Amino acid sequence: MHVLGIAGYNHDAAAALMRDGELVAAAEEERFTRIKHQDGFPYRAIQYCLKEAEVQESSVDYVVYANNLWGNFGKMLAYAKSFHEAPVYTTGFALRDLYTRMWITFLMRMLSNTGGGGPRLRFVDHHLAHMGSSFFVSPFESAAVLSIDSLGDGDTTVLGHGEGQRLKKLSRVNYPHSIAEMYCCVTNYLGFPTQDEYKVMGLASYGEARYLERLRRLVRFLDKGRYRIDTRYFQTHRRPGRFLGYVSRRFIDEFGPMRREDARIEQRHKDMAASLQKLFEETVFHCLRALHRMTGEKRLCLCGGAAQNSVMNGKILLETPFQEIYVPPAPGDSGGSIGAASYFSYGVLQQRRGFVMRTADWGPSFSETQIKAVLDESKSRYSRSEDVAADAAALLAKGYIVGWYQGRMEFGPRALGARSILADPTRPNMTDIVNRDVKHREDFRPFAPSVLREYVDEYFFGHHEAPFMSYVWGVRPDKAAAIPAVVHIDKTARVQTVERDDNALYWEVIKRFEKLKGVPVVLNTSFNVKGEPIVCTPRDAVRCFFSTGLDCLVIGPFVLKKEVLRATG
Repeated sequence: MHVLGIAGYNHDAAAALMRDGELVAAAEEERFTRIKHQDGFPYRAIQYCLKEAEVQESSVDYVVYANNLWGNFGKMLAYAKSFHEAPVYTTGFALRDLYTRMWITFLMRMLSNTGGGGPRLRFVDHHLAHMGSSFFVSPFESAAVLSIDSLGDGDTTVLGHGEGQRLKKLSRVNYPHSIAEMYCCVTNYLGFPTQDEYKVMGLASYGEARYLERLRRLVRFLDKGRYRIDTRYFQTHRRPGRFLGYVSRRFIDEFGPMRREDARIEQRHKDMAASLQKLFEETVFHCLRALHRMTGEKRLCLCGGAAQNSVMNGKILLETPFQEIYVPPAPGDSGGSIGAASYFSYGVLQQRRGFVMRTADWGPSFSETQIKAVLDESKSRYSRSEDVAADAAALLAKGYIVGWYQGRMEFGPRALGARSILADPTRPNMTDIVNRDVKHREDFRPFAPSVLREYVDEYFFGHHEAPFMSYVWGVRPDKAAAIPAVVHIDKTARVQTVERDDNALYWEVIKRFEKLKGVPVVLNTSFNVKGEPIVCTPRDAVRCFFSTGLDCLVIGPFVLKKEVLRATG
């Protein structure tokens, strides 16, 4: 039984294929088009999934879309409430939304009609798809489930419960009351584009929560984990935010003028980021405490775009009664492709659960022959390694920045040891070098440590596994000086734990590095530059290598070095 899940359209389009309840392939469309957060229909991602599974379109049994296009008009109704304030915009939005639903349905039917007796077309509620992307691929037989997103099928926050092959909504918050969209609006107010909320999360560590009390007046907590936003301060539900701004004149009058994208970041911007982050955490913890009371569960599955806030994730076990937590590698909209496929496979078809997602490596891989052909075509000078893990570790220990390209590409927003840029975390200046010369991004952005699982408690205040880099934990004071390049200004780090059974080659690199430098940690960031998706093909990797300040590239069994390497001291 083949079930193809499709997600995204407005942004982060993706596809995933399950066979008899087992995930076979998953990929975001952006990796193939090279346009970050690619919207539209994931044609290329679908073709990859079918190719990886070695099936034709006609062999797929069901195509499932991660929105209930014709069973839920909550989004349109929410906008309709603002008709008296902005009749032109709300009418235009309704027409556009209807057109989008019709166009997606047409594309889905074209796909389902391929090859005569093609797959059957189904739709899944947006938040149930999110919940499926976490609970149904988690190791838990039962768990509380929280999905928080800007908006999906009329809901913004859903508190639910998963048990066996059942998912149930227990409580929900309707649009326009959305803590995730509020975060998005203030991100825009601070001069960052939407989808860049993670920058605000990083900036928050540099500020004090001086605006928290005033921001708290904008959110009112209710029973059953619900809440209400004072929508007078925001205008995305009644104005085109991308043109007119996301916050209203009332917000600007109270908190000051918006920051332009190219303007200097002032202390008040840092303080607003810190205040927003704190309010976001308080709101999510309000939802979680209510969810625990409603379910009595000790285990939690988190999902929706807000689950990418790793600072908040790292505090859940400290601030709520939950004792175990699972966050998938792609909790946002792209992960809805896996959620749609898994929800339909387990929740509708009642296939037996057994698959647990322990790795994010569900994308394309390329053979040694294919890699060599690209290297020869680019006229690159390279050597063949007999032990790439040892060679990569030796280069890192010398202070060189290494592009690491091995195996299948990761699914989700983070590189986890397949398409990564690696560096030595023991060098205090490495953060600035990688930000300036390689990533070409803001200097306040931190980098993640990849640590051998068996050492995580020794270096960080985190006691459980974190294979998808989903949690920010405190760094133990006696270890912070040993790994300064991955310690944020507030003495925290977004940690990835690496286990030998899940990624043997990457584990071996870190183990070899430990023998050379004495720390079982390497600096890990995504193999891309600012504004581009993570590299997918060998050609992407080679182009990124030669257009950035990377020193070396370890791609498959081959090692490339720049003719002039940086002086490492």
